[in-house]
Amino acid sequence: MTTQLFSRFILLILLLGVTCQLQATHNRAGEITYEQIGDLTIRATITTYTRTSSFAADRDSLQMFWGDGSFDILLRANGDGEELPNDIKVNRYIGEHTYPTRGEFKLSTVDPNRVAGILNIDFPNSVNIQFYLETTFTLLDPRFQGENNSAILLQPPIDVACVNQPFVHNPNAYDPDGDSLAYELITPFQEEGVEVPNYQLPDRITPGPDNQINLDPITGEFLWESPPILGDFNITYRISEFRNGVLINTIIRDMQILVRACPDQNRPPIIDVPAEICVVAGQTVRLDILATDLDSFEILTITALGGPFEVEESAAMITVDNPLPTSEATAQFTWETICDHVQEEFYQVVIKVTDDLSRPMSGLATLQTIRIKVVAPPPIGISAEKVNDLVTISWDNPYTCDFARTFQGFSVWRREGSLDINQDTCLNGLEGRGYERVVFLTDETELDRYIAQDAELERGKILCYRVVAEFAQLTPAGNLFNRTASLPSEEVCIRTSGEEPLITNVTIDETDDTDGGLTLRWLGPDASLVDTTELVGPYSLDIYESAGIDGPGTLIRSIQSLSFDSLTDSVLVRSGLQTSLTPYDYRIEFISGTDQDAFVASSDPASSVFLTSQGSDQSIRLNWSERVPWDNFNYRISEVNPDGTIVMIDEATDGFYEVDGLVNGEEHCYIIESVGSYGLESVPDPLTNLSNESCATPRDDQAPCSPILTVNSICDNPAFQDPSRLVNTLTWSPCPDGDLDGYRIYYTPSIGSEEELIAELNASAVTFDHILDDNIAGCYTIASFDQGGNESERDIEICVDNCPNYELPNAFTPNDDDANDLFTPRVNLFIDRIQFEVFNRWGNKVWETTDPQINWDGTNLSDQELAEGTYYYICEVFESRVNGVIQRPDVLRGSIQLLR
Repeated sequence: MTTQLFSRFILLILLLGVTCQLQATHNRAGEITYEQIGDLTIRATITTYTRTSSFAADRDSLQMFWGDGSFDILLRANGDGEELPNDIKVNRYIGEHTYPTRGEFKLSTVDPNRVAGILNIDFPNSVNIQFYLETTFTLLDPRFQGENNSAILLQPPIDVACVNQPFVHNPNAYDPDGDSLAYELITPFQEEGVEVPNYQLPDRITPGPDNQINLDPITGEFLWESPPILGDFNITYRISEFRNGVLINTIIRDMQILVRACPDQNRPPIIDVPAEICVVAGQTVRLDILATDLDSFEILTITALGGPFEVEESAAMITVDNPLPTSEATAQFTWETICDHVQEEFYQVVIKVTDDLSRPMSGLATLQTIRIKVVAPPPIGISAEKVNDLVTISWDNPYTCDFARTFQGFSVWRREGSLDINQDTCLNGLEGRGYERVVFLTDETELDRYIAQDAELERGKILCYRVVAEFAQLTPAGNLFNRTASLPSEEVCIRTSGEEPLITNVTIDETDDTDGGLTLRWLGPDASLVDTTELVGPYSLDIYESAGIDGPGTLIRSIQSLSFDSLTDSVLVRSGLQTSLTPYDYRIEFISGTDQDAFVASSDPASSVFLTSQGSDQSIRLNWSERVPWDNFNYRISEVNPDGTIVMIDEATDGFYEVDGLVNGEEHCYIIESVGSYGLESVPDPLTNLSNESCATPRDDQAPCSPILTVNSICDNPAFQDPSRLVNTLTWSPCPDGDLDGYRIYYTPSIGSEEELIAELNASAVTFDHILDDNIAGCYTIASFDQGGNESERDIEICVDNCPNYELPNAFTPNDDDANDLFTPRVNLFIDRIQFEVFNRWGNKVWETTDPQINWDGTNLSDQELAEGTYYYICEVFESRVNGVIQRPDVLRGSIQLLR
């Protein structure tokens, strides 16, 4: 007998030995976790939470299926199990296994029964449902991909909730490898691939508006707003682990929620902590925690679990004051972060405040999740130097975190033109922020500096560089995984050549339709970067101007010199411009030599900032734009007072701003001052330029809200028969706008016909009766209007239809006794016309009409009296409807007794 067959035989004997115990209530919750302890070896732990009082079903061992066709019986590693309050015992079964090869494997275990009475699992038969756990993982090659350990679930998977009180739980998973985690709720399993029968999420048991659940897929926080009934519920998490965007592990955690009664309307504690904190490695996180309770004389207990408490070095601490029978408790969370804590993923801490632990079955807990990101500091002392066709970038050595275990070197990033970026502590690295990586990883040093070089240069460019430190875990073969970057360094910029002039200012001096003015400033070619032995004179600077920013430009001035050093002019004042109507754009060409041998280098174009303003209700909208070769990173917004003084009112970072709180009818004027930089040491910094002045007057151009209209007609009454008063009753929700002046009601008798105004009502009106003559069909819209005459949209049309009815009698007596002398319809509602024909017994037509009222007096088509007897009719009915005249689908047929 092989070893595997023998093991299966022993297992069969053990299972037969407990057959009589299969109905004993037992399993509440659990999961399977593992750690990789060798090239092909893992150590796995089955953790179960069971009912302590179920002695008959207590398991001193469980079977583990390793996912490669083999299994083992794992003995309980924590003695007889650890007993907890609320009839709960925690059991841990630990085993090691070596796989024959790498691949994806599924760890699983199954136990014959769950606890009885779980309300959302095949109630009331949950005791007959097997308890199944699984964890799927990829066994990686540590040499090339790094080790792969499962997440550690720090919060136990069993918790107590109070009926009609908010319940929050967080499994608080921590991944020691720094992999990213995602959470979702799934249906529990009873065996591999087989879901438990008749499972419902907790909010589907006694559903209602307050019985709602929500799971945060990032933090794993589960919220059950108001458990409506007492009992036990189970939910199942699937926690997925990703490395470099690739799924490598999933843990299925089965957890139980015990919903219990809370005496005296106990309310949960209150705690207020930040949701996210970002900190630079080396800084200390200090957080004062204050918990309060609306109920007096509660004993509040504060605890905390999370990744910062699990790190190997400089772990976090929480200092809790001794709980007293008061409505407050305090604690201090402290974490002295170090460079080894740097990682891309947030650490997670769950603060838990529990009230009165003397009532373990009814005490309430409040959980708050804090996400903490530890980022590496930026490299400092950045400089750049161009020699010939090579740029050398250097920065300070040592770097603050270059001794960290995960430090791997630096990357250098470049962009054309300067860019002021928001140095947000939570936003590390430069991916997607306008830079490209030109040096991927380096730790080269020269003397007391780190250095990197860039040889991919193009003439006539301003190149700007930033450096970030790179961190990652490293496999024995030198492969990186779970990379993260530091905060980016300050920016340093260089010019790849010096012949091109640099425009520095296009600032408006005077705003006018015909006589506006501006000042243009520039820096000529850089003498330190120009080889005048190659670029010989004569020299000239040609200045081109265009109205607008898309024209070719017209030459407006040429500055000429025989020597390079004499090109000293750098300012041009312009007048006679339409600065209130258009921006002005400039380009400057540097020309060396003559004719076809001339060398030409052109500046990048630069325009003035052009501002427009538009008045709205108690506000003015400002919009501005420009085209400049430098980076404008800030805009100062100023108001020009009637006396000419200028007062700055705010700042913005883009080309839009709205000034609120103004008085309608009063003109206001504004200018924008742009603030920017080339990022070059040789260029003045910052560069400031004024826009044109733009004025506008706030006016009430905002329509009030659109009322929500409903229409009730007399046809809504099933017993309606009397057409003597035809009325449609309109009602609408009142509009809350402060300057509301009233409502206008529009009507059209049929779909598609032209609307007409039928009523204009004051602002207090909320209903209107529309009385009609012969039918109620029609469509209505309603609009509100304000004191400025602005009318709201009325695109929602409400239509009502007639309720046609037509019934005929079967006899009449045309004998001139003023009683029943005419044949008329018994009911005639909303009929447009008919085609009514009367026939004698031989089938000859004797009378006809199209009048819905008929009024047949018993004569024939020649106005001669007809004899008494039975006559027959055919009547086609054409109904008046909101979409036109529609023929009734059924034709009326019948007999008429003519009696004299």
